[in-house]
Amino acid sequence: MKHFPDPQPVTERLSRALRDLSAVERWAAHTGTGGPSDGGAPDGGGPAGGGPEGPVVDEGWQGLRFGVATQSCDGMHEVVGITWSAPAGGGPCGEPAEADRVVLHSSVRALLDMAEHESGPAHTVVVLTARGPRVLSCRLGGTTVTVTGAGTD
Repeated sequence: MKHFPDPQPVTERLSRALRDLSAVERWAAHTGTGGPSDGGAPDGGGPAGGGPEGPVVDEGWQGLRFGVATQSCDGMHEVVGITWSAPAGGGPCGEPAEADRVVLHSSVRALLDMAEHESGPAHTVVVLTARGPRVLSCRLGGTTVTVTGAGTD
């Protein structure tokens, strides 16, 4: 029988990892296309970033939404499935492009490494925005943490 880690440390590690990843996303958006010219603030605040409490979910989260299922063993994360949500009124989306798959794999593996996830399943929701990939939520075992910091068991 597999034993999952105590939920509290998982929630804390995953919340910290999502905050850290959001900071990297804001920095990348600012140095790429997320600066003042498209509504982002130079300091990472405003519509493109988060305040002192963390990231803010806003209009900058528009894009294709993917669910990435992984299985980890000894800190090695294998992507076992990718699904995506069709836009409202849209038909089946098919398989993501190879470039999108690479970005999804890299983003999710980085998050799981940052959260110190060593073994077991995980499910991560990633939105591919015009500014790049953004992690919306992640579920490790029975604990889900969203980008807004809400943790549920």
